[in-house]
Amino acid sequence: MDWFEWFGYLASVVVAISLTMNSIVKLRWLNMVGAALFSIYGFIIGAMPVALLNLFIVFANIYYLLGIYRSKHQFHLVKVGASSSLLHFWIKHYQQDIEKYFPQFSTNSLLEQGCYMLMRNSEPAGILVGKQQNEEFEIKLDYVFPAYRDFKTGDYLYHRSGLFRALGVTLLISYTSVPSHQQYLVKMGFKASTSNVFLYQYQLA
Repeated sequence: MDWFEWFGYLASVVVAISLTMNSIVKLRWLNMVGAALFSIYGFIIGAMPVALLNLFIVFANIYYLLGIYRSKHQFHLVKVGASSSLLHFWIKHYQQDIEKYFPQFSTNSLLEQGCYMLMRNSEPAGILVGKQQNEEFEIKLDYVFPAYRDFKTGDYLYHRSGLFRALGVTLLISYTSVPSHQQYLVKMGFKASTSNVFLYQYQLA
């Protein structure tokens, strides 16, 4: 099998993987890469319809990605009761995914927590559950729905919402052993504790 045939298979795999993405941003990025590879493959083998069609798909993905990154989203935090049927609906709906990132989270403890729905352009985009003790707020659940995982929702929550300052909180803490969640916390400004490998802290200015 010639090398350019392997190149074509690679392009096919990338496009196929892109279609499995829950996040529209990840889907468009991967689809753009796959289409670019397919376009190059088409030029290599002299199949102009394949090359030109996929080149068009590349530019279409660029166009929509620019629109996504340039758009100004409206965010809101809505406080809900621990017994809210809406809150329980979304937790149950995403239960399996929540367990991957927050294996120790349980709805049994909701009555003792502060519960919030994260809204993005008037659509539910995530859930925040935590417990405040004086000026410290322990985050039990900071779950962003798959379609909104571009860090904008987290950036709003931790840097622009004003929620924690309004509560008089000066320190955020989160315990996690999940590597992907640890990476997310670091990106949001948390720092790993030197005394506990599972503890991440964010000192509010």
